[in-house]
Amino acid sequence: MGKHLVPRHLSIGDQVALIAPASPVKSARVLAQGRARLEQLGLRVRPGRHALAEHGYLAGTDRERLQDLESAFRDPDIKAIFCARGGYGVARLLPAFDPELARRHPKPLVGFSDITVLHLALQRVGLVSFWGPMPCSSLGLSAFSARSLERTLMSAVPVGRVPSSPGRRPLTLRRGVAQGRLTGGTLSLLTSSLGTPYEVETRGRIVFIEDVDEEPFKVDRLLAQMTAAGKLTDAAGVALGIFTGTERRNTPASRSLSMRDVFADHLLPLKVPVLRNLAVGHVRDQVTLPYGVVARMDAGARTLTLLEAGVRD
Repeated sequence: MGKHLVPRHLSIGDQVALIAPASPVKSARVLAQGRARLEQLGLRVRPGRHALAEHGYLAGTDRERLQDLESAFRDPDIKAIFCARGGYGVARLLPAFDPELARRHPKPLVGFSDITVLHLALQRVGLVSFWGPMPCSSLGLSAFSARSLERTLMSAVPVGRVPSSPGRRPLTLRRGVAQGRLTGGTLSLLTSSLGTPYEVETRGRIVFIEDVDEEPFKVDRLLAQMTAAGKLTDAAGVALGIFTGTERRNTPASRSLSMRDVFADHLLPLKVPVLRNLAVGHVRDQVTLPYGVVARMDAGARTLTLLEAGVRD
């Protein structure tokens, strides 16, 4: 990893790119709605040239999506990059994408879900990027999410204590205090990174994890693979986000472990602090988290605190 690199903060009136590096935006109307959501933050929005392209389940060909990503980093008028939605497709871009390009033109990149692997690639060169809401996804941009986004991207002061989403109180799975740089993302994507040049680095890190539409036995399998690969065993702490769509569909309920059982079986033996219900996931109300900044987690007090800012003046 190169020297830790923090991009400049966003200001009202800045121009930002809105690109689709994974699955296609559903319609021009949805793209316009996403654009309007960002404009409500005082930003000027320029959609990528291929933001409405389609190629099967992809938002255009690999070449088109890569072109929009690289152009957004190269353009000096673009101050940040927002991913319109997730889905699938980013991993197809990474063999041709040089993260050093992003390091030479540092600016905030925001997204979650499939964007996890792009965050991991940027972490490999030490560039801070941001797990955060995507304006053209079905989840939209709630008032809670917008406040966290503004607080994290538009101020060079450390965020401090990460807020909890309304109605979802954090839970302690294993007490303890941990401090380390922040990494993580969608569990299935973290697992898919294993054995690649952008493999997730968990040593000494606080690792946040979430996923969607994975019932307990599938989460069990993913965590088993992560620990078998030596990941999480060296983490400073684990912060579980909000797992949605975890209904037991393919395993009879009478024979299924609960999600809490799965988490306990895999994470408690690590003997590190474990927190559950961090406000990240495929949910409307979620926080924006800067990858690579130093954070402190007190699982007993049910808090995650960002000790460094993800942007600079």
